[in-house]
Amino acid sequence: MLTLIIFLAFNTLVQAQMTRTQQPVFYGVSLYYGKFQVHTSTLYPYNGTNPYGIELEISQFLLTDNIRESFGTYIKWGAGLNYINFDHKDLGFSVTGLGYIEPFMKSRGHWRYSLKIGGGLAYMSNPYDELNNPQNLTYSTNLAFPLFGGFSAYYFINNQLAIKATASFQHISNGGIKQPNLGINYPVIALGMEFTNQNYMIPPNKKLQRYDKEKRFDILAGYSLKEDTTNTNNQSVITLFINRSWQVSRINALTISGMFEFQQLQDFEKEIDQWSIAPLFGHEFLLGRLRFGQQIGPYIIKGAEAPNALFQNYYLRYKINAYLMTGINLKAHGRVADYLSFQLGIIL
Repeated sequence: MLTLIIFLAFNTLVQAQMTRTQQPVFYGVSLYYGKFQVHTSTLYPYNGTNPYGIELEISQFLLTDNIRESFGTYIKWGAGLNYINFDHKDLGFSVTGLGYIEPFMKSRGHWRYSLKIGGGLAYMSNPYDELNNPQNLTYSTNLAFPLFGGFSAYYFINNQLAIKATASFQHISNGGIKQPNLGINYPVIALGMEFTNQNYMIPPNKKLQRYDKEKRFDILAGYSLKEDTTNTNNQSVITLFINRSWQVSRINALTISGMFEFQQLQDFEKEIDQWSIAPLFGHEFLLGRLRFGQQIGPYIIKGAEAPNALFQNYYLRYKINAYLMTGINLKAHGRVADYLSFQLGIIL
């Protein structure tokens, strides 16, 4: 039986090596080590803690001409499962499922470099509890939404096996669904290995075809259910974004948006206290049908819930077709998430 298993495993490996593919699948494992960021004095008790953990990944390296024409480079897309211990009994641990996209700045040779962005869903083990865990103001639900962005460097020992180092910034919060929700922010260094049992060749660089620069006009409506920090009631947040985008390179665009926001409040003096209006300016990555944007802007009309004059806006949107778009939107003040909303809109 052992001989048969070894023969079958060897035969599978040989067959994979003999058949060349343009979409090799990689398997990876990495060890995490980070540093908790104290972004408000309330979180000072966690100063000096170092989150650590392990991540398992499966990814696909896309080496087709249409991918390079769309992105200007070859990319990976993949999924990961990680365990992170936050190095403090109040904060507990997380188990997270992630999806990501990884454009390569250099995809040939022993040394290869890439950018990596993604997000997912996390199970958080020890949320805030008024009686049992009152010190943890970073999250108050077992379900949270992690986001991350970073840079990876690979050294390929051969075409199938690589050593990898990644530096990234991680954020976890529940998107304002329940308070308290100051969030966990931590930069991370990860060291790991990746391998594939498939035979592939990275095509030689050739001149990219000309492309038409996209000028897009979007109107998106959004909805979120957020907890009122004063009355601990669920309150609706309704938003309208009017967005203009100008493509400046194959995967980059500049954006200007107008945001109109209505936050349902239990206690307010004037109706205008429930409204916020602001212009936003930013950048957008064009990743196939995906649009990943980062914006900042000042309030022209600031609602009663807004703590600062400036805020940030992050979104991941998907073009369903030439006329429809959907996505998720995260609004934040500094390093503290305000709420996460779901959007649906039209492209004009």
